[in-house]
This record gives sequence, structure tokens and C-alpha cells, in this order.
Amino acid sequence: MSNRNNITPGEQAKVLDNSITVIRQQVALMRKCLETKNHFMDALKHASTFLNELRTNSLTPKQYYELYIMVYEGLEYLSQDLKDTHPNNHLADLYELVQYAGNIVPRLYLMITVGTVYMGVKDAPVKEIMTDMMEMCRGVQHPIRGLFLRYYLSQRTKDLLPTEFSDPSTEKKDELALKGDVSDSIQFIITNFIEMNKLWVRWQHQGHSSEHRKRVEERKELQILVGSNLVRLSQLDAIDRVYYKKHILPLILEQIVKCRDLIAQEYLLDVIIQVFPDEFHLITLDEFFDATLNLDPHVSIKSIVLTLVDRLIGFKKREPDYVAKVVADDSVDIFGKIIGFIDKLSQLKPDMSATDYSSILESISKLSITYYPDRYANIDSIFAHATELFKDKGSSPELQAQNNWKTLLLAPISMYSDVRSILQLDNHYLEFFNLQSYQLRRSVSMEIVEKFLEEEVKITTKEELDKVFTVVQPLIVVPEDPTVKALKLGDPALNSLPGASVADTETEEDSKDSLDIILQQESLAKLLQLIYNKNPYKHFELLEIARDYLQPAKQRVKYTYPTLVAMTLKLVRKLYLVKHIETKRQKNKIAKFFTFISGLITVMGQHTYNAVDCFNLNLMTAEIADESKLVDISYDFFIESLVIYEQFFVDSRSQYQALMSLINKLISAKNMIQQNVENFDRLITKTTLYSSKLLRKTDQCRAVYMSSHLWWIVEDVDDYGDADESEPINAMMSHLSLKDDGKRVLECLQKSLRIADSILDNNVSLELFIEILNQSLYFFIHGNEMVSVRYLNGLIELIRNNFKAVGKIEGPFEATWKHFDRTLKYIREQKSIDPRFDEVNA
Repeated sequence: MSNRNNITPGEQAKVLDNSITVIRQQVALMRKCLETKNHFMDALKHASTFLNELRTNSLTPKQYYELYIMVYEGLEYLSQDLKDTHPNNHLADLYELVQYAGNIVPRLYLMITVGTVYMGVKDAPVKEIMTDMMEMCRGVQHPIRGLFLRYYLSQRTKDLLPTEFSDPSTEKKDELALKGDVSDSIQFIITNFIEMNKLWVRWQHQGHSSEHRKRVEERKELQILVGSNLVRLSQLDAIDRVYYKKHILPLILEQIVKCRDLIAQEYLLDVIIQVFPDEFHLITLDEFFDATLNLDPHVSIKSIVLTLVDRLIGFKKREPDYVAKVVADDSVDIFGKIIGFIDKLSQLKPDMSATDYSSILESISKLSITYYPDRYANIDSIFAHATELFKDKGSSPELQAQNNWKTLLLAPISMYSDVRSILQLDNHYLEFFNLQSYQLRRSVSMEIVEKFLEEEVKITTKEELDKVFTVVQPLIVVPEDPTVKALKLGDPALNSLPGASVADTETEEDSKDSLDIILQQESLAKLLQLIYNKNPYKHFELLEIARDYLQPAKQRVKYTYPTLVAMTLKLVRKLYLVKHIETKRQKNKIAKFFTFISGLITVMGQHTYNAVDCFNLNLMTAEIADESKLVDISYDFFIESLVIYEQFFVDSRSQYQALMSLINKLISAKNMIQQNVENFDRLITKTTLYSSKLLRKTDQCRAVYMSSHLWWIVEDVDDYGDADESEPINAMMSHLSLKDDGKRVLECLQKSLRIADSILDNNVSLELFIEILNQSLYFFIHGNEMVSVRYLNGLIELIRNNFKAVGKIEGPFEATWKHFDRTLKYIREQKSIDPRFDEVNA
């Protein structure tokens, strides 16, 4: 063993400095001799002297490399001088002469230097020199000295080796024997590679076992020297893929397998993948995989396979036409070869980690989708392998802890250009999906949903909807325990899987969900909007299926059911616009839509915290039903809103807001007014009654005067075309009365006045008086005779008297006074266009 293990780093640095000094001095002397006539032999002596520094055993590989670089530069000067002075110095004689050097390391460096110059001379015996130098280099068996010597041989001969094949039938055999051809170059490079690899591996076994880690690091520093031979091989243009398959790769793989060294096998296989053309790899998969199966058990198969697959995927993207031709011409079933390799690998290495296995399957999935995008059976077979692994090893912690399974499940989603392609996969994908932990399935489900939303892919058939909801089921049902698997609806085969039962752990009282859950449910609601069929009735059937899948979510339907309601109402409006709600048969069919909506709202109503949503959904449905002239259905939904109001609205603020919404919807229910006024009267009577029972007087006052609009509903009719320009504008406008109970209007206004007058806060009371005045002006303008000029003047006088009682108008009263002043200004402006305002005291 070398003595460098017995010296300190400081001593090594000193040895390096001394060697550098010697090399610099001797290189300078050598150059001086070369420049002086008849001193060539002295130059060789100086060269031999500085080459002696490479015999050291005291330096690390990095330090030795520093010396090598300096020596290489010195020998480069010597080599150039030999080229310039030839034929004065006979290279053949010099080639023999330098081999008499006293030490083998200087001898071989000088021999290679002179020999490579000799190879560049016309009529030189290139083949013989190549063979001679290769054999002579066997004399140095020290790992570091031998590696650098052979690396020097490789560098010097790089541009001198034969690069073309010779045809013995057309070329003289003696010339072929003299010069050689590219096959001799290949043999030369491979032989050098094999010998360098042996030296490199031998370095691993030098020294004490305590320095094992240090030697591993040193070997990694030297690996590029060995790999350079394979790089040179890949640069020979004369080699085609068939020759590579038959004559080159087998020799390289044989050496890699035989060396039985972990570092060498991993590195050299990676070099093969990286340096040789991708088209070579396409037709040598069998040989490559067979060698991979015979490697050291500790070699990372995952890294090798992933590197190869990445190269092949990149090649397909760069040269799609060429790859398609090669695969077709040679009948190369790339996927078949790789999946066959996986089968053998799982048998030979049953203890392979789940992390490595999943990464390999993921990369193969991407490869298959890249090369065979329409062969969904390939992806199914990959997930069949993954499923088998889970079933063989059970629910071990090592399996459950792998996040890589997520990337495997998402591989089809990320690789397919159309996310709908995952719907073409069979139950192997779904089965494997259901074997995963709840957290993993939920995460994958979110990724799939986001992909659908990003691409805006429509879900148009029941089969597609079934598969989509199978993979998003974790967003719907939260299992009792993370290890419990979600149930796949509609697939009895999958229901028999281990852990296929579910349990909802959340109670009805737990109405507050985390932000993550809310975001998930919002995405799920957006996904529902992708359900579509151009036939509204088939579209509705898909919504019914979606409802069945969403139902197990229990209280979380509050996030998704409103979307189903809105989509169903959209279908109703669509059918109405195309006049498909006219005959009795059509109305019976459309009634199912409203029954469906009612069921959705009923389910939501089972949880009290959904009362506001249910109330508003009923109102929205009633409005659409009225627009579609389905007044009886509209009435039913208005009644449901009132029932919810009675049962669940307890605080004054929510009651007031609900009544305002109800009043607005009732005012717009014009078809009910015209077709079934009795039902409409029941609704507005009840609404007015509720308004008068509000707890807070301000809310009660406003609700009552707003209820007055329920008793006086008109539509403005533009009559400009037939009017005389001399007539006032108000005469040019006529009103179509839909509801004109002036007496009830006046009762509401008077009741609101009494409520406002009873309020102790004078400013609030005054503000309400002014608001009532504004409402009264509306009815006056629209022809309600019960709201007369006398009534308006009395109301104006009441407000003025109250302001007088206040005295100085300041503070909060100032804003109220400005409101009143704006109202009076409006009245004065109306006098110029409407003579009815002439007698109003503004």
C-alpha cells in the first residue's frame, strides 16, 4: 500500500510543492535544450526527470492530477517539437530509444509521446504501435499511476485512431494490416477501458477498512478518467446502431457486470445512457436490461431506469418521426420490453423499496404515454403491478408512508394532453387508487379536479361521470379513520376491497369547516359545472347521478347542492326559451326538475345552519318557475320559503333581510299575479303580516312600507310614439296595473307612519318619515288615488313641524334635513312636467 496513509495533509502539501518546483525547473531546461541544436538527448533526460515525479505514492488523486496537468503541458511541447523536426530525428528509432528509460512510468509516458507522433507520420505502422503501447501499459498496475497513464494514452491517440471501416475486397490486405481500421480503434478503446476499470475497482480494496469512505470519495474523483473511453467510443461516426448492438455494447456490459463493483456499475451504466445516441438505446433494451438484472444487489436500479427512460422520452419529443419509424421498422415494443424487465426485477428483488418501485413505475407510465398514447392497456398493466405489490406486502408502514405513490397516480393526469384520457383507464387504476390512504387519495383527487377545471373538460356521459366521482370520492366522504378506504359507488367489485366501508365522523352541530375543506368543496362545486349534455333531459339525468354521489357528504352538501340547483334552473330556463314547456306532457316532464330541486333543498334543510341558503334557493326557484309560467310550482316554493322563515329565522336582522328578499321576488312574480291572484294574495298577506311583527321598530317600519309595494304592482308602458309633443311627459307614459289595491297600500303607509312616530329617537323617526314620503310619491306618480295631494301635504307638514320642534338643525339632524330638502327639490322639479304636483306644498 502507498505510504500516503502515513503522512499528514500538511506533509502532502509540501510534497506537492516540491514536485511542482521540480517539474517547472525540468520543463524549462527541457525546452531550452530543444531550442538548442544537438541537445535533443539532454531534453529527453530532463523530460524523464520531471516524469519521475509521477511515481509518487504520497498524493491524493486531486493533487496527483495537478502534477499530471503540468506534465501533460511539458510533454505537449516535446510532442510539438518532434513533429516540427521530423525527419531529422527518426521517430522509429526514437520510439525504440525511449523504451530504455530506467523507470517504467517515465519510459511509458515518453513512449506514448513519441509513439503518437510516429502514428501521425505517413506510412507509419499505426496498428502495430497501438498494440504495442496498449501491451506496454500493462506494466503499471498501481491504480492511480496506471489510470493517469492510460488516460494519457487515450488523450494522445484521440485524433490518430482509424475512423473508417476497410473493405478487404477493395483494399490491399497489407495496407489494412499496417494502418488498421475503425474496428481496431474500437478494440483499442475497449481494451483500454477494461484495463482502466480494473485499476479503478482495485483502488477500492487498497488500505485499511477504516478509510473505506475516503477511498469511495477518491474513486468518484477518478471516475471521469474511466468514462472518457466510452465518450471516445460514442464519437466514432462510423459506428451504426447494429454494429453497436452486436460488437460494442456486449463487451462493455460484460466488463461492467464482471467487475461486481457498486460505484463502477452505477457510474458506467449512466455514462452508457448519456453518451451513446438515443437510437442505439431503442434497439438494445434487452441487452441493457439483462445486464442490469445481474448487477450488484446494492446498485440503485431506480436511478439507472429513470435515467434511461428520461433519455427515451426526450428523444421521442425531439425526433417524433424518426422514433416512430424505428419502432415500426424494427417492431420494437419498448413498453413490452420494459414491463418484462419489471416482472423479472420484482422476482429477483422482492425486497426492493416501495419508493424505488413507485418511481420506476411512474417513469414507465410517462414513457408509455409518450410512445403509445392510445394504448391505455399499458397504463392499466402498470397499475396492476402496483396493486399486486400492495396486496403482497399488505398495509405495511413502509408502503403507507410513500408520497411517490401520489406521483404515480398523477402520472397519467400530467402526461396526457387531455385529462379525459384517464377516464379510459380500467379498474386497475381505480383499485390501486382505493388502496391508498385517505390523505393521499384526497390530495390526488384535488389534483384531478384542478386539472379538469384548468382544461374545462366537459363530462358528458354516465360512464365518465361515474369514473370522475370515483376518484373525487375522498373530497365527498371523510372516513372515520385515515386507514379506512372510501367506497366506490356503483362498482361491487371494488366494494370488496379491504377497508371499503366509510363513516362520517362529523356531527350536525359541527358546521364550521376548515379552510382546506371549504376550498376543496368549492373546487368540487366548480367541477359540477363541467357536467354537460346538449340534450337538457340527459343533462338533468347526469345531475341526478351527481346528486347520488354527493349525498354521503351529509352537511357538506351545503357547498355543492346550490350548484346543482342553479344548473337545474338553468336547464328550466333553456327549455322555456326554446318553448318546451307548453304542453301538458312537457310540463309534467319539467315538474321532475322542480321535484329534484325540492329534494336538494330538503336535504340541505336538515341542518339548521343552512336555513338562509335554503330560503334563498326556494326564492330563486320560485322566481324561475314564475318566469316559465309554472305559477303553481312557483307558489309551492314561495310557501316553502315562508315555512323556513317561520321555523328557523329567529333574530331580527336575518328576519328583516329575508323579508326584503321575499318582497322583491314576489313583486317580480307577474305571471302568478295574472294567472292565480288568490295564491298571490295569500303570499303577500302573510308577508305583510310578518313585516308588522318584526321586533326592531326601524326594521318593522321599513318592512311594512316596503310591503305596500306588494299591493300596487304596475308596469310602465312606453307610449311615446302615439303621443302629441305638446302633451306633458307624464301623459306620454301609461301604466299597466297588475295589482292595484290602493286601500291596502294606504293602510301599510299609515301603519309605518305610526311605527315611525312611536320611535323615541327623533332623528331616526324623522328619517323614517322622509322615507315614507318618498314611497308615497312613488304611489302618487303611479296613479294610486288613495295617496292624494292632501295626504302628501299632510306628510310634508308633519315632517316640517318635527324639524321646527328640533330647533337648530345640527349634528345628525343635518344629514336628515338634507335628505328632506332633496325630496322637496324633486317635487318642485316634477311640477314643470306633471300638473298633478302643482298643489303639493314643496
